Amino acid sequence: MNAPAILIWVGNRHHPYILKRGGDIMAKMKAAMAAVLVMEKEGITTAFGVPGAAINPLYAQLRERQSITHILARHVEGASHMAEGYTRAKAGNIGVCIGTSGPAGTDMITGLYSAIADSIPILCITGQAPRARLYKEDFQAVDIESISKPVTKMSVTVREPGLVPRVFQQAFHVMRSGRPGPVLIDLPIDVQLAEIEFDIDTYEPLPVYKPAASRKQIEKAIEMLMASEKPLIV
Repeated sequence: MNAPAILIWVGNRHHPYILKRGGDIMAKMKAAMAAVLVMEKEGITTAFGVPGAAINPLYAQLRERQSITHILARHVEGASHMAEGYTRAKAGNIGVCIGTSGPAGTDMITGLYSAIADSIPILCITGQAPRARLYKEDFQAVDIESISKPVTKMSVTVREPGLVPRVFQQAFHVMRSGRPGPVLIDLPIDVQLAEIEFDIDTYEPLPVYKPAASRKQIEKAIEMLMASEKPLIV
């Protein structure tokens, strides 16, 4: 007799995430490991960055998997430009930049601005102080989520460990859809270390949204071109 199907959802009704299915309990892993596995599924093979205390749990999972080549930068701003250059080098590339909390995140801002100005998708990942120390002027507990919003398509501090896979999935969708651009994901250290249930075998990237003109819009554009005395197509 088959076990009854069990579905457990976290998040909200707009962004649910299945943790259990078919009565079987999914594998437990650190949220940082789930982030690495999602990046693998999204085609990431190279990352640029500088390790630091608040992001070391993610680095530990990268080292364990040995699936993403890490290139050590001399400076985190340099790592953000390296990620941008990597994206530019070949169609389909997504550059990844990794840094610790506080100044590492603020050092990424110039690279993020350069990327969004030229519609270049890059993923910046920052470490963060524990959730209990946020917004209390703790050591290096910079509100990088708010600082980076003007120069990213999406900037989020992940406060719930179970949402880490979903946030990374959404990040790749946002980076590639419409006008491409950069995303920043901020991971508190206790979120990275928390154990979650996640089934990487059922993971699929979200379909990329590519805007297309309607027939009426195309007809209108043709009318405007035909009526123009000196048409110019750029």
